[in-house]
Amino acid sequence: MRKIYCFGTSGGCLAAFYLHNEVADSREKIFFLSDDHAIGDLLYGCEVAGSFQSISTLDASDCEFIYQCGSSENHVRRHIWFNRAKKAGLVPRTLISKDAYIHDTASIGQGSIIYPGVKIMTNVIVGENCVVLPNTVINHDTQVGDFSIINSSCVLNGGIQLGNNCYLGSSSSIKENCIISHDTTIGMSSCVLSSLNKPGIYFGSPAKFIR
Repeated sequence: MRKIYCFGTSGGCLAAFYLHNEVADSREKIFFLSDDHAIGDLLYGCEVAGSFQSISTLDASDCEFIYQCGSSENHVRRHIWFNRAKKAGLVPRTLISKDAYIHDTASIGQGSIIYPGVKIMTNVIVGENCVVLPNTVINHDTQVGDFSIINSSCVLNGGIQLGNNCYLGSSSSIKENCIISHDTTIGMSSCVLSSLNKPGIYFGSPAKFIR
């Protein structure tokens, strides 16, 4: 039986667990990794197998993992545990809701998580371990860099290049053909009308550099 290890037991981590259950194969068994619970604890019908740190000592044979952990504060570092799990031999699980629309010409990177109501249009490239939350629209020819988080109800218009480790707050929108630097945070409900070439935090309509 294939084993699935799910990082985290609350917030977005738990949302990814439920999405997995929506699309899961019944022959799979899921375990949690948690820094807040003891080994053997039962949560939502699944056993805690260990802490995040234990990922390097688990038997990786026929195992995958789900990793959504990340927030506006820590998203530029969220690749660390993901890469540790890969180095240990586990395979990232890609999750795509049955209620998302993905055009045939679009590509979704390994380990990415796509929630219900998302629309990903023609020739879009979504990188590795990205999270796209409900009702976001990513329009044609947009590239989303690895380890980026796009919150609910965002609109990315055509031809955008979004860097690695970016974070878009809910209901943000980006004008077509903008280039967004790596390690950029865009506050919720912001409107980006021109390229953001400097890493940092941006907010407002139009979005302005905060720090």
